[in-house]
Amino acid sequence: DGSFYYRHWDCETPRAAILLLHGFGEHSGHYHRFAAALVHSGFNVWALDHVGHGLTGGASGRFDSIDQLSANANSLARLVRHLHLRLPLVICGHSLGGITAASIALELKPEPIGIVLTGTPFEGPPVIDDKIELIMSQDPGYLDALQHDPYKFDTGPAEPSMWEAISSKTKPLKSGLAQLRVPVLLINGQHDVIAPPALARAWAKTMPNATTIEIPGGYHDIPNDSSHRQVIKYMVTEIENWLSQATSQNTRVPAHPAVS
Repeated sequence: DGSFYYRHWDCETPRAAILLLHGFGEHSGHYHRFAAALVHSGFNVWALDHVGHGLTGGASGRFDSIDQLSANANSLARLVRHLHLRLPLVICGHSLGGITAASIALELKPEPIGIVLTGTPFEGPPVIDDKIELIMSQDPGYLDALQHDPYKFDTGPAEPSMWEAISSKTKPLKSGLAQLRVPVLLINGQHDVIAPPALARAWAKTMPNATTIEIPGGYHDIPNDSSHRQVIKYMVTEIENWLSQATSQNTRVPAHPAVS
């Protein structure tokens, strides 16, 4: 029906608004700590639950397409801009949410001032060695929250359709991001087997204005890994750079002829 659940973490004197898009098998409720750190750094944070996840509901992990997720994210972006007319907007997405964030960044008008993509599997399902233990995070608080999450579900049955949806976006995203002038920050954990740092670096080379950061010892769910503070630090530093650039562009004084 097009309706979805969202959360808002309010900052008293925000410098920017951040639209946060979670990964497959998660929901916005897993990002309270992450959002709180962003609020303390001076940002308003908004996050939705994807179709098939959390309080938005639907069949577990099932959604029609990335375009369906993007449509909801676009709706929330419009609401954020309506409520905060003068605040610059940053889009941040993790994994499945990263694919969604990249998709809406190509559509949003006016453009966001920047995009943060963490653990984003641009090229669909990875080939994982059976000998490798699939670790997503080593943060005990996050792992406990997942284990006791009332909205958790077995992700296995929905994974093939999720990967199909992501794979269908590989070509359009590659061509679209190659034209995108908005700055992009890509953050990946060193041991991420879903979206390896090498993948982020390869894609960053195709973008006009991209920066990659590899978190030593990090795993896939890097915003909720034991190194979450590092992720916030890099993210906040980069957003502050974007804000400075946006301000200097908006306040540039036209040159006048010299008066003799």
